Amino acid sequence: MWLRSAANPYFQNEFEVGFEGITLRGDPDSGFWKGKATLVTGATGFAGGHLAEYLQSLGADVRCFVRSSQNLAARGPRIKTAVGDVQDYQSLVEALKGVDVAFHLAAITVIPETRAKVFNTFSTNALGTLNLLMAARERHVPKVVYVSTCHVYGKQTHVPIREDTPPKPIDIYSASKLAGESLALSFAEMYEMDISISRAFNHFGPRQRPDFLIPSVILRLLKREPLKMGNPRPTRDFAYVDDIIRGYALLGEKGESSEVYHFCSGIERTVREIAETIAEVASVKPDIRWNPEARRVDIQRSVGDYSKVRKELGWQPRVDFEDALKKTLAWYKTQPMVKKA
Repeated sequence: MWLRSAANPYFQNEFEVGFEGITLRGDPDSGFWKGKATLVTGATGFAGGHLAEYLQSLGADVRCFVRSSQNLAARGPRIKTAVGDVQDYQSLVEALKGVDVAFHLAAITVIPETRAKVFNTFSTNALGTLNLLMAARERHVPKVVYVSTCHVYGKQTHVPIREDTPPKPIDIYSASKLAGESLALSFAEMYEMDISISRAFNHFGPRQRPDFLIPSVILRLLKREPLKMGNPRPTRDFAYVDDIIRGYALLGEKGESSEVYHFCSGIERTVREIAETIAEVASVKPDIRWNPEARRVDIQRSVGDYSKVRKELGWQPRVDFEDALKKTLAWYKTQPMVKKA
């Protein structure tokens, strides 16, 4: 039996009622994850660190594949490290020994950095993925989740974007991630490997680097600095990191092989709306200085459709934008970079 929320058509089939009581549909099964050996590449990154902690909370034995354990934010009794580099095939083979589920998040993602380091970006994002896939095949890893990005869609005129929308990569970052997708799909076909692909839209939360939109606005507001912003009109789809990593865990548990899944809020917001909402939540009167010519915006509109993953896996976002901002603001207020201001 299913209970349906009438408040929002996206929030349907939220609760499953059974003999054990009410449980949230779209939650990973802790029984599945208990004792599962998992590998998370890119665990020193934003989403990777949160994913490692979440998997541990589900009972998984988590191995974080990192270039240096000194930068690992995730901590816990069932979190171990394997030091290596995705461009080093042998280190991946060693790290994947005995692994049940591998999540591949390691990538260069900051756009200015990707444009300045084109070869290194492609080598890390695409060839690193090839190494991961070959090593997973050698180790007979039962399940691989490749974490791609909504950026592969590039400039789209029709929104919301669905999984069957043709990708149009417009820079080396999106091209390298799409190349990784192609490799994942080819390995699934050639070697009958179980590989699922996620395309998450923009997400935010504690521990995100200040290079990205929301943390950069938060930090400047908390420091009472002017907000020097570019074009206020482009739109983005932002979800909270906890919702995104819950989706990744669901893919590791029951995502279909060779299928692509969106994780997003399904809500389109302009950059202006985002900045003004952050200021309102922070109770700060912002000094916003817009300059549309300051930075060329390649993608004018970006918003996803998550109906496929809602239907197939029961996933949907649960943390609304304002609550997510409050959680994120609370974390940044504890950081030395803000306290010293």
